[in-house]
Amino acid sequence: MIGTKGRFLFTAETTPNVSTDLGASVARVEELIGLADAVNVTDSPNCKVRLSSLLVASEIRKTGLDVILQLTGRDRNSIALESELLGALSVNVDKILCLSGDQPPAGGPVAVNECNSSGLIKLCKEIGSGKLSDGSIVKETKLIYPGAADDIYAHLGRPDAKEALRSKVLGGATFVQTQYCFDHDTVRAYAETLQQCRDFDDCTFLVGIGPLASAKQADWMRKNLWGVNIPDELIERLDKSTDPSAEGLLICEELIGKMMEMPAISGVHLMGPNCEKKSAEIISRFVTRA
Repeated sequence: MIGTKGRFLFTAETTPNVSTDLGASVARVEELIGLADAVNVTDSPNCKVRLSSLLVASEIRKTGLDVILQLTGRDRNSIALESELLGALSVNVDKILCLSGDQPPAGGPVAVNECNSSGLIKLCKEIGSGKLSDGSIVKETKLIYPGAADDIYAHLGRPDAKEALRSKVLGGATFVQTQYCFDHDTVRAYAETLQQCRDFDDCTFLVGIGPLASAKQADWMRKNLWGVNIPDELIERLDKSTDPSAEGLLICEELIGKMMEMPAISGVHLMGPNCEKKSAEIISRFVTRA
């Protein structure tokens, strides 16, 4: 998937269950097999315990579906992180979305935070080059493709956003997945920003989007989720629709169609709670199953 040019990419997302039933967590992505280019496996999002993301990613990989393992610096020190990365490579999971991670509330679990997202990208590059951070040699080394997250809306109001993204790409990020963006004009402005910087030419950029279920859900998202801005007109469309779920799928399809015409945008990343099947439905409208 990484480095693919000339073909619009579709990635999706899954969150493992709070369960010891490994098969049930793997089964969540069944509809995406042979359809999506890859699926992200989240790493205990919102500071909530889930079945091991690496274990689930390993089993999904066996189905033939490519995997992007999300990894946060929140819960592990550098020793544990490097061990996790070696484990991922050992089961052919070589794409890592490097995140700082949602931070726990006051009085909650103790965060480690030894590595932020940039530190994780650095660890990935070191291991991919055949060494651990302490200089130890990695036997049977394999290439690893670190990725970074980005907030599209930050580029509208923060002059340093472009340089922060550029720093991650120069640091080794080979792909970028953004937070949700449901505004065509904002994505176009973002694409123009990417085109203006040659340092972004070889990086894969996937815009975050997802099926909106209702006006209520969409309004909650834009008020409570970091980096999410959903235009009033889309909220109104959902509110007036007699079938908000179908309208949400149509909105998603329309926006993807417009993004496919933007040269700097490599694809989309479909997100949302329990949206694996809806993501597969959206992707199937654009591609045929392999």
